Amino acid sequence: MDSWKLKTWFIINGLAIVIGVVGGLGSVLFRYLIGFFNGFFFNDVLNALDKGGGGLRWGLILIPALGGAIVGPMINKLAPEAKGHGVPEVIESVNLKGGRIRARVAAVKILASSITIGSGGSVGREGPIAQIGSTLGSVIGSIFHLEEHHVKLLVVSGLAAGISATFQSPLGGAVFGLEVIYRGLAPYDVIPVMLASIIGMAVNASFLGFEVAFPTPSYLISNPIELIYFFPFGVIMGVFSVAWTKALYLAEDVFDRIPINPMLKPVLGGLIVGLIGVFTFGSGIMGVGYEGIQRALNGEFLPLTLMALGVLKLIATSTTIASGGSGGVFAPSLYMGAMIGGSLGAFLSPLPLAPKGVVFYLVGMAALFAGASKAPLTCIIMLPEMTDNYHLFPPLILACASSFFVSSLLMDGSIYTLKLKRRGVDVDTLMDPLKLVKVEDVMTVAENVVFVKPETGLDVVSFMVWESKHTGFPVLDSGRLVGLITLSDLPKESESSDVKVLEVMKREPVTCFRDETVHEVVERMNERDVEVLPVVDRGDLGSMVGLVSKRDALKALSVGESKTRLLS
Repeated sequence: MDSWKLKTWFIINGLAIVIGVVGGLGSVLFRYLIGFFNGFFFNDVLNALDKGGGGLRWGLILIPALGGAIVGPMINKLAPEAKGHGVPEVIESVNLKGGRIRARVAAVKILASSITIGSGGSVGREGPIAQIGSTLGSVIGSIFHLEEHHVKLLVVSGLAAGISATFQSPLGGAVFGLEVIYRGLAPYDVIPVMLASIIGMAVNASFLGFEVAFPTPSYLISNPIELIYFFPFGVIMGVFSVAWTKALYLAEDVFDRIPINPMLKPVLGGLIVGLIGVFTFGSGIMGVGYEGIQRALNGEFLPLTLMALGVLKLIATSTTIASGGSGGVFAPSLYMGAMIGGSLGAFLSPLPLAPKGVVFYLVGMAALFAGASKAPLTCIIMLPEMTDNYHLFPPLILACASSFFVSSLLMDGSIYTLKLKRRGVDVDTLMDPLKLVKVEDVMTVAENVVFVKPETGLDVVSFMVWESKHTGFPVLDSGRLVGLITLSDLPKESESSDVKVLEVMKREPVTCFRDETVHEVVERMNERDVEVLPVVDRGDLGSMVGLVSKRDALKALSVGESKTRLLS
């Protein structure tokens, strides 16, 4: 490593430590603000409202609406980016804006989200703290005039610090940033993210103490056969994860069509959440919901009640976010996963050799979010850290993998990237430059393609390979594509003068079309273990219009990166 790189590496890691400290302090401030506003709304304000009969506190209907009345104008006037669950905006910043986030976003987000959660909005802390930490990383990167790559890295480090501090999950926070936001893994990139994540957790713990999010009895595998239950369990949770994601964006469509001022929509959403909260107060529907999860883990709810609470949480969270509230989807996903998983577990536990206890609640929490976020690794790592139970890895791996698989089949994108895709920004495509480049942009046109005829001898082809360094040639007969011959088709011995191309060529070669993406073509090359593909006309498969090789993929990378910069 040269001196310049070494100096840069020390600077980035030093700034990551600073970001870890600031991110940890931000999470502490966020927690205090939530507690302050929760006490204000549910003690001072609620006690000032009339109480209804039958043990129901009807004033609860107004509490989330009052929070919405404050949050709506604040977000719309000061920082529209603070609306919703926050993580999509961070993804957009990293992939389209060079990691640049306006400084005011952190201030508005921390205030708007603490009011939303404190007044009973059914959202979590992960989205806000992710956006807050990311903004701090972006601001610090801008102050030091760092290169775009390093600014992005500090944004992810800030996010990891906030997530780690909030959930006491240092490894999970780092993996969340790398898997969901950064979409990449390089040794020099991992270190600053890990440093920020660990420092963020340590700072938070020094103020608030270190405690396990969900204290539960240890899970131990009593019989390896019981693990087979977690694969179909994950499949079911994958279906629910798709339903949850679709419901969230269906709610957004509904609220978008309501003909009232956007600043008033959070009030309407708050009234709906408050109405649900009147009948479910204390079960975790309002607010982050951790107390409801703990009650479920303690066995306080019947199976049908668990399922009902999971559905009601889905409605309440979708309403809070879609109407314009500010908060995350991670904690609500954990809540839904625990309730639905516990309900399913009640039916599975009596079966032969099925696992018992709270394991279905815990695995359900991870599996539901793995399907919704398309981040299975994050979920597999985070739940053991949040429960201090590392024996959960085997069932988590099975359930999260199957949930992710089902979700990938049923849904294009994740609960995070779909928000951007609905705005016309396909981040999944932008993350891979090869998806932006068509074959026709990089192929060699037919007139310039070196080809052979069926009657050509293999000794001639061997010489052509040695002379041109090409690994394959299309075989043309009277201008028509009839086959493909590659290096692997040539005999290992040299006595090939009497053997013709016709005898060894691939008669039905793998082909592609000029309007396909280079990403699709490279995947096809890898699957079929070939390095060149003839490009044919869609209307006439015997008419070759060009040739594309793996070498062309290198050219496609630079073309795709240029297109990405234009889009940003």
